[in-house]
Amino acid sequence: MVESKTVEDAGTPTDAYSRRAQIFPKLTAEQIDRALRFGKREKLKKNTVLFSRGDRSVDCFLILDGNIEIIDPAREGESVITVHEACGFTGELDLFNDRKILVGGRMGADGEVLRLNRAQLRRLLTAEPDIGEIITRALILRRVGLIQETQGGVIVVGKRRDRDTLRVARFLRRNGYPHRVVDSEDAEAAELLKAHGCDPSKLPVVFNAGEDNQHNPSNLALAKHLGLFEEPEGSTPCDVIVVGGGPSGLAAAVYAASEGLNTLVLESEAPGGQAATSSKIENYLGFPTGISGQALAGRAQVQAQKFGAVISIPRKVVSLDCSERPFTLRTEDGGTFRCWSVVVASGATYRRLDLDNLENYEGSGIHYAATALEADLCRNEEVVVVGGGNSAGQAAVFLSRHAAHVHMLIRSDSLAASMSDYLVGRIDASPRITLHRNTEITALEGTRYLEAMNWRNRESEAKEKREISNLFLMIGASPNTEWLGDCVKLDERGFVCTGPQAGSDWPLERAPYVLETSQPGVFAVGDARSGSVKRVASAVGEGSISVQFLHQVLAESAAA
Repeated sequence: MVESKTVEDAGTPTDAYSRRAQIFPKLTAEQIDRALRFGKREKLKKNTVLFSRGDRSVDCFLILDGNIEIIDPAREGESVITVHEACGFTGELDLFNDRKILVGGRMGADGEVLRLNRAQLRRLLTAEPDIGEIITRALILRRVGLIQETQGGVIVVGKRRDRDTLRVARFLRRNGYPHRVVDSEDAEAAELLKAHGCDPSKLPVVFNAGEDNQHNPSNLALAKHLGLFEEPEGSTPCDVIVVGGGPSGLAAAVYAASEGLNTLVLESEAPGGQAATSSKIENYLGFPTGISGQALAGRAQVQAQKFGAVISIPRKVVSLDCSERPFTLRTEDGGTFRCWSVVVASGATYRRLDLDNLENYEGSGIHYAATALEADLCRNEEVVVVGGGNSAGQAAVFLSRHAAHVHMLIRSDSLAASMSDYLVGRIDASPRITLHRNTEITALEGTRYLEAMNWRNRESEAKEKREISNLFLMIGASPNTEWLGDCVKLDERGFVCTGPQAGSDWPLERAPYVLETSQPGVFAVGDARSGSVKRVASAVGEGSISVQFLHQVLAESAAA
């Protein structure tokens, strides 16, 4: 919604004017003529309010005559941030979901519009692919503009390194919600706190235009307050519930929804999973210059929602009842959902170091992701990255462009066995990265925040203490499968067994389908699956493949 700047799809800043035609496109007379059969024509007077910030299920308006002003109520004076002229159309990504919209819209002059509700818009995008491409690209780029200019967003005031300030900022960033973080030490913060009568001891606080301020909200409370939280219609069971919104889960959602299945995705924090924390993925097919994990996840999310999948966040699944069909899943917030099939795509998390005081510094110096948010925290400071896989390598290379120096610690004597060669080459060539082989962290020090750490070489026993306050841990993988209980067979490390691994626990005469667990109708894909290849491309492949067999399971259920 901005004209000052925008971003390439992969997240690289560029000149806004080079893409203005894509952000604010105008349909041709012939395209408008084709679109007319999908909506309802309406003549409207100047100043007619079409939608307001906070509304849900807003319609899309194609302007036949006159113009529509887009209002940012979060800015003083209810500023007009753009004007859509004739042959243009309103909306951004919230047209694809049921979240609260970020801006308002009103007629800037007497005119005529074509009103399209969500179902009508979806039919238009499907039936007229050239129009669909124009509209979808514009909606994506408009949200990018809102994020860059923090239009229609919120202000977060808190201590820069405080774990809850970082948690809130990370949640908003990963869910594509426009926001601006103001350090509580800045003069602007003092003015905001005084003007709103906020207690400076209760930080962070989230300022939302026209709404009550939120003092250190949980992710769930913040999502509900901002309207990110969607409550799916639950009177009838879904065809499939996908647990987890990483690459494998999003792939399953895209293919299931595009093939007409009633699809629900339950994600505990934000779409993208662990992959969304990768600064750049360069070995993913079709992206020779690389793509950030966040951008890849964002595209997949839009695809899934465009086809009708509902992505509900933050919904952490805590149990699966597979004693009868349809299955029943329960979430941490008390939600209950039923479905005829399940795709387990809950992924894995990095393992934690076995140090007594580790928890004291998680979120306050210890990080499990290396994104722009974390890079800003350690600008011009030394940092430590622990891990020898691709994620650790990507983090080290990315952070080396921001930090004064990156110390990379690995327990082995080489990266070759665990990391892609192109990353090994960059680490070896970088003067701002030092690789410490056969080395491990032995102690962490600090009061409120991490201030120093000790490490030792496992061969020479040489010890070193460094005053470094940011530690990035990317070691191994622990599966997020506790919620499955006794429903499916797990291997000795807690990963889900599939196919032939189901063994004697398999109850049917037919053999389990590919990626099917020991419980018929429950599939496992991606990092949560035993024996999976920990690569984004393979996760996407597994998610898409699983849908083929979902259809067969659903057909069996219908015939039973």
